[in-house]
Amino acid sequence: MKSRALLVQRGSPPSVSVVSVPQAVPDEGEVLVQVQAAALTPTDVLLCSKPQSLIDELVSLPATSFVPGLYFFGEVLSAGRFVDGIVAGEPVLGLVSGISLGSGSEDDGVVAGESERRGVDVERSTFGGCRGGCYREAVRVPFSNLIPMSGVLPSSFHIPSVIAHLPPMVNALFCVASHLRLRAMETLLLIVPRLADVIFLLQRLLLISDAWIGPLYLVVLHGNAPTREELEKHPLLQPLLLRGMHDDHSGNSTVENTAGPLRTFLDEFTSFSVEENLHKMPGAMLPPEQMTQGITEIVHKIVDCTQGAGLDVILALDVDLSPPTSSLTLDLCSKATEGDCADGQPIFDHPPQPPALLRKLIGALALRGRLITNSHKIEMTPADSEHLWAKEGGLSVLNPHCLPLSGARHGVMLHAIVEVVGRIASVELPVAESEVLQYRLFEQFHLAYEASSASSSRNAGGHLIVLLV
Repeated sequence: MKSRALLVQRGSPPSVSVVSVPQAVPDEGEVLVQVQAAALTPTDVLLCSKPQSLIDELVSLPATSFVPGLYFFGEVLSAGRFVDGIVAGEPVLGLVSGISLGSGSEDDGVVAGESERRGVDVERSTFGGCRGGCYREAVRVPFSNLIPMSGVLPSSFHIPSVIAHLPPMVNALFCVASHLRLRAMETLLLIVPRLADVIFLLQRLLLISDAWIGPLYLVVLHGNAPTREELEKHPLLQPLLLRGMHDDHSGNSTVENTAGPLRTFLDEFTSFSVEENLHKMPGAMLPPEQMTQGITEIVHKIVDCTQGAGLDVILALDVDLSPPTSSLTLDLCSKATEGDCADGQPIFDHPPQPPALLRKLIGALALRGRLITNSHKIEMTPADSEHLWAKEGGLSVLNPHCLPLSGARHGVMLHAIVEVVGRIASVELPVAESEVLQYRLFEQFHLAYEASSASSSRNAGGHLIVLLV
């Protein structure tokens, strides 16, 4: 029996072919799942877009072709004899491990590169087996990679939307729990490209409003600064706020809450826009120097709002914290013999460079404050480290791509998915079908890939993408 798989040759843009593979029989501890929907995540895009990605060492991907895909939903076709608690026909949610994703060999990728339009069937068991991702009609995975969905999500839920929302919701959970670690009354500054890039994090912050309520300062690089009213009307935040208005701290629903409405970070929320601060038209290309200047000016305003105490936590997402390109001018004094240079030695004449954005953010931290960033171009100078040392501050790197690809944290990832799905089922975490774009996996992958790649541009609408099989 044959099934189809999507084979991607890595590059910019990637080359895609649909291959026919044998439908394998699951081993003793494995399950064969007929895939119905799969998420297209930024990690998938990163792995497909570059022949040698920065995170290749995590998964050891083949140099040529591989089958991508991490999150999927489907129906059990068959199970190995050691599998208990999962039966044929049962709906399941699954996560492909990084080891399985990168275990295909380079030779298999080359052989499987022939597309169906040439009428070539691929007999290699690599792509019919458990190796590679879930972008296929049937995927074979260890039973420990699956979460049974019977009785968890009612039939009224739009499953493709749930699958599309899972990756950013899980990333937000790990960001809050592992990096922010907010304590009561700590001051948080978020610096992000757009509101859409942080909306799931704001969801998670609303869920911990019994432990942390702000103050929260939000700086968006592009577009208008969102107001409290706009956040209260956002489809992914409004249900949580309405629930907070009618629920007490014990979770008992009541119309007249004697304890009053549940307080949230919106009670002490302030937002800024770099484009507005620089009086630039929305969507205008800002040179890095102007962007740094705009962020610095706003950070100074925010520190003044804290009456000089500084910020307890700064989360800077997609902000370039690398040192500015040196524009030193070197005067070699070609007229040294005429006395233009003292003692005939060349003079290095250049103006002092302004402190980098990294040090300005460190300087804005409070005592024992924490700076968190996903920038992969950090270079800390001795002066930066001295500022961090003086404040007993911390610097940590947030890399959401590591979460689904780490074999060591695979179990933790599954527990996080269970927690998120449980909150979706209890309507604590809303999902918005209007935020999800659907594509057919084998016919429209290129369109989905282009739409997902465009989500990193400033004009993106922040849509999530799901592939239907």
